[in-house]
Amino acid sequence: MKRGLVAYVIVVAIASAVLAAWVVTSYPISLHGVKAWSGVVALMALTILGEGLGVRISAGRAVFSVALIPTVATVPLFGPSVAVISRATSQVLTHAFVLKQRPLKWVFNAAQATLAIGLGSIVYKTLGGPVDYNSFELISTLLPLGALIVTYFFTNMALVGTVIALDTGKRFTDIWRQLGPVAFANELASSSFSLFVVFAFAQIGALGVFLVLLPLYFVHHAYGVQSKLEQQNKEILELLVKTIEAK
Repeated sequence: MKRGLVAYVIVVAIASAVLAAWVVTSYPISLHGVKAWSGVVALMALTILGEGLGVRISAGRAVFSVALIPTVATVPLFGPSVAVISRATSQVLTHAFVLKQRPLKWVFNAAQATLAIGLGSIVYKTLGGPVDYNSFELISTLLPLGALIVTYFFTNMALVGTVIALDTGKRFTDIWRQLGPVAFANELASSSFSLFVVFAFAQIGALGVFLVLLPLYFVHHAYGVQSKLEQQNKEILELLVKTIEAK
């Protein structure tokens, strides 16, 4: 295993832990009643489901999923501390126990996602983003939430692009050109659905979250299945061409 890769993952993990601790101590958690706790559990469950249904691209080295939607929605509903804890917990549960990845891989996945949502949450609060799970104000939420998405995107891409570069030996700029446009389109679409999730929860509660997200998750899963079939067909075609050339 490459020493530079291991050292990089350790640095990201430490930075993530430090930032998470700072967020938790700086933004107190305030959850009262069944509505709040059921919302946290519902969003975390949907985050885990979204991670499990992730669509792989770039020869399986990068995964894009709709898990960002409930993660982002957690910030205006329950605040940065809950978002950071929820994201870290869901990442560890998904990658370590559901997907059963190697320790180095799931540690990095959990650390980079926690670091990205932590920085995004700080930007959200700095711009005056409201935190209220009983009401939703579009005007005061829109700009801070957009800044959160942009911060998350660039942080995530920088961390993931670097780890892929260290693992494969490819240039970071080439990885960015390959993954950047697709990732940005994915996360831009996710940001719009996050607004619907926040509104639905404020009006209906946890049921509203499921009503908004579950149909989207099924569509996303269908797209993932289609992508896998297309990749398999491409591989079979390439194998046939090589076989014919060999004969």
